[in-house]
Amino acid sequence: MLIEEYFRHIGQTIEESCSIINSQLVNDKRSLYIGFIEGKLIFLNGSSLRFMEFVNLKAETKRYKYSYHYQDSDDKLVFRYDMAPHHQEVRTFPHHKHTATGDIIESTAPSLAEVLEEIEDFSE
Repeated sequence: MLIEEYFRHIGQTIEESCSIINSQLVNDKRSLYIGFIEGKLIFLNGSSLRFMEFVNLKAETKRYKYSYHYQDSDDKLVFRYDMAPHHQEVRTFPHHKHTATGDIIESTAPSLAEVLEEIEDFSE
């Protein structure tokens, strides 16, 4: 897959969500297969998701870096997924999830679609 196709896929994923009322996306193409995407999504309930992905799609999708930071309408953390290498005690290192209570828990690397699904489940 080419990076421009991936950017379109991310945009389509966002457009398909009925709970997103505003979105801002920045795509940075580094090569045919490598790119950086970041965005801010605002939801019906006033909550927001800031995310970024740095990906290489040459052979398979490899994310060099990602973060999905979801906060409520009062700007308080609900959860954040990332792979910053600072929680080596987590079995899924470097992948982990920060919770609203301050806990760091095991996590796989979610896709944007999976994060949006979690947000929709959380908002119900």
